[in-house]
Amino acid sequence: MKKKYAAPAVSKLFDIIELMSEKNRGFSVNELAKTLQEPVNTVYRICKEMEERGYLNKNIHDGLYYLGGRFYVIGQAAGSRIDLRTQALPHIESLRDRIGETVHLVILRENWMVLLDQAETSQPIRIHVDTGSLLHPHGSAFGKCLLAYRNKEELTVYLSEGLASLTPNTIIEEAMLVGELEAVRRHGWACDEEEYVLGVKCVGAPVFDREGECVAAVGVIAPSYRFESDVMEKAVGLVLYTADCISSALGHGKIISKE
Repeated sequence: MKKKYAAPAVSKLFDIIELMSEKNRGFSVNELAKTLQEPVNTVYRICKEMEERGYLNKNIHDGLYYLGGRFYVIGQAAGSRIDLRTQALPHIESLRDRIGETVHLVILRENWMVLLDQAETSQPIRIHVDTGSLLHPHGSAFGKCLLAYRNKEELTVYLSEGLASLTPNTIIEEAMLVGELEAVRRHGWACDEEEYVLGVKCVGAPVFDREGECVAAVGVIAPSYRFESDVMEKAVGLVLYTADCISSALGHGKIISKE
C-alpha cells in the first residue's frame, strides 16, 4: 500500500479499512501504525472511534482489531440499492417510452425521499430534478407510496415533526394524510395534484422486494397541462404494471397488473 504523506484523518481511516479488508485478518494498533507508517496515537484514536461506531471489533482473546458488522449492514444496503437500480432501469425506460413523460424511481432514507434514478422525457418542456435529491415524501405521489408502508412507529415519528407546506395543495393535516395513505394501500397507487410544485402532477406505485417489503416507488411526473384525466388514467395502468414488473424482478411474486 502506498504511503500518503500528510494525509488527512479521513484518508488514514480509509487506509485502515482497505488494509484490513485486503488482508482479511486481525491487526494490532502497533502493526497498523507500522504498516501504514502513521503515529501509534493517531491510529489508536481512529480505531477506538471506529470500534465505538461498530466498524471495528476488538477480540478479547488476542487483542486484535477486526472489521465490524457495521460494514456488513452498509454493504447490504449498497448492494440492494445497486440491484434495485439495475433491475428497474429497463422498466422505467420502457414506461418513459410508453407514456412519453419523465419517470422517477425513488427510495426512502430516514424521513426523506431520495430520487434514486430517472428516465427523462425528450419533450422540450419537462420537469427536471437532480438524481440524488432529497425531497419531502408527503407532498409527492411517490412519497405517499413509501409512507403508506412504513410501520406505525416510523410513521408516528415522521408525522410528529410536522408536514411542510410546499404549495397551497399540500396535505399538511395529519389525519388527512393518514387517510390518503390508507387509500394508497387499498388502491395500490397514489397521485399528487400539484402538491409539491404548482403546475406539476405525478402518479406513483410502490415496489416490493422478495420479502414483501416496500423498497421503492416508481411513477410518472409531468406538467399539469399534459396530465389531463385521460392521460392520468392511462398513466395509472402503466405505472401499476411497471411497479409489478420491477417487484417481480426483485423476486416479489408474479405480475398481476396489465398494461
